[in-house]
Amino acid sequence: MKKNPLNSRFIRDLRDDLGKYVVIALLMIFTIGFVSGFLVADGSMAKAYNESFTKYNIEDGNFRTQKKMNKAQWKSVEGLGLYLYELFYREFALENGSTLRVFQNRDRVDLVCLMEGELPQKPGEIAVDRMYADNNGLKVGDTIRTAAEDSQDTWVITGLVALSDYSTMFSDNNDTMFDALKFGVAVCSPEEFSQYPDGTLNYNYAWKYEVPPLTEEEENDRGEDLVKDLSKEVKLENYVPRYANQAIRFTGEDMGSDRAMMELLLYIMMVIIAFVFGVTIGNTISQEAPVIGTLRAMGYTKGELIRHYMAMPLLVTLISAVIGNILGYTYLKDVCASMYYNSYSLPTYVTIWNAEAFVKTTIFPIVIMAVVTYTILRWKLGLTPLQFLRRQLRRRQMKRAFPLSVRIPFFDRFRIRVIAQNIPNYMILLVGIFFANILLIFGLALPKALDHYQEEVERSLLAKHQYIRAP
Repeated sequence: MKKNPLNSRFIRDLRDDLGKYVVIALLMIFTIGFVSGFLVADGSMAKAYNESFTKYNIEDGNFRTQKKMNKAQWKSVEGLGLYLYELFYREFALENGSTLRVFQNRDRVDLVCLMEGELPQKPGEIAVDRMYADNNGLKVGDTIRTAAEDSQDTWVITGLVALSDYSTMFSDNNDTMFDALKFGVAVCSPEEFSQYPDGTLNYNYAWKYEVPPLTEEEENDRGEDLVKDLSKEVKLENYVPRYANQAIRFTGEDMGSDRAMMELLLYIMMVIIAFVFGVTIGNTISQEAPVIGTLRAMGYTKGELIRHYMAMPLLVTLISAVIGNILGYTYLKDVCASMYYNSYSLPTYVTIWNAEAFVKTTIFPIVIMAVVTYTILRWKLGLTPLQFLRRQLRRRQMKRAFPLSVRIPFFDRFRIRVIAQNIPNYMILLVGIFFANILLIFGLALPKALDHYQEEVERSLLAKHQYIRAP
C-alpha cells in the first residue's frame, strides 16, 4: 500500500498556519457552543414548561365576577362539569411606581414554585415574583410599601416565587405586550389575606374540567359554550380560557419560535467557515501545483488528494464541535437559560440530555464542512497533471490582454488589467461586504425599531382599554 507523502506535512502545515486554524476554531467553538447551549436550555425549559401544567395543576381557565358567588351559584357552575377554585386577589400601587397583584398562598390549583427563601407564614410577610424582584432590585429580606400614605401597607419579602399561571407578566389579557417592570404578582399568608376588606377584592375564579378536552378544537368549543352558560348564572367582568390566556401560553409559543432561527444561524456560519477553508485550500493548491501534478503523474488519484486536503478542515470541525458541545452543556446553557429567566417567570428546570441538539451541532456541521470542501476541491483538482505541472490553473485561458489605449501610463494600464482580470473575485467580495453591512445595520437598528414600534402602538390606541368580541 503506497504512502501519501503529503501526510507528513500535516504537522508543518498546522504549525505554519496555527493562527488561522486557532481563529477559525474559536469562531466555530463559540458558534457551536452557543447554539448547543441554547438548544439544550430551550429543550429543558420547554419540557419543564410542558410538565408544569400537570406538576402545578394549572387551571383550564378563569373568570372574574362583579360580586362574590353565593353557594347556589357555586353549585350551579360546578354543575356545568367543572371543579371551581377561588383565586381572589387585590392590586396595590407601590411607592416605586409599579402595581403588585397579591394572591393567597395556593395549595390546590395554579401552584407556586419557590425559587429562593421561603413562603410567607404570618401577616406582614410576602413572597414576590422572582423576575419582578430582579427588575426592581428587590431581594429576600427587603421591605416594600404601598404608595398610599394615609393607609400604607408594608411587607417583608420572605421568598422569590414563580406563579404557574403567570409565566408572562400580562396584567390584562388584552394587552399588546407584557410588562415585568411595572407589574408583578405575589402571594401572602391566609392570615394576611383575610385582613383585606371584601369590597377591595377582585373575585376571580379558576376552573378545571372534570373531563379534560382531548383536542384543541374540543377545548375551543367547550370554552365558547361555557362562557354562555356562565353568563346565565353570574355577571362576568372577565373570562379567559387557558388556550387564550397570554400569561400562560405566550411563553410556550415563544420558545418554539427561537429554535429555527438559532439553527439557521449555525448552518449559515458553518457554510461561511467552510468556504473560508475552501479559499485557503485553493491557495494551498496553487502553491503546491507542481507537487500535485507530480503525484497525479505518479498514479495518485484525485480522490486521494481530496481526502488529504479535507482532513484538516474536518479535524478542526470535529474538535471544535466536541469542545463547543462541552461548553454548551456546562457554562453556555446557563447563559442561554438566563435569557429566558430575564424575560419570563419560569419555574426551576433540570438540564436534560438532548440527542437532537447533539446531532444538529456536531453531525450537521461536519457534514456541511465535508460537502462544501469536497465540492470546492473536486472543482480545483479537476485539471490534468500537465496543467498542474505548468501551473495552468485557469480552466479558460485569456487569449489576449484587455485592450487599453497606449496613451494611458504603463502602471495605470497594469492596474486596470489586474482589476479587469479579477472582476469576479471583486464581485464576490462586494456581495460579502454588502450582506455583512446589512446584518450590522439590522443589529444596530433593531433596538431603536422596537422602541419606535412600542411608541407607535401606544400612540395609536383608541382608548386605554380595548376589547375584541369573539364571533
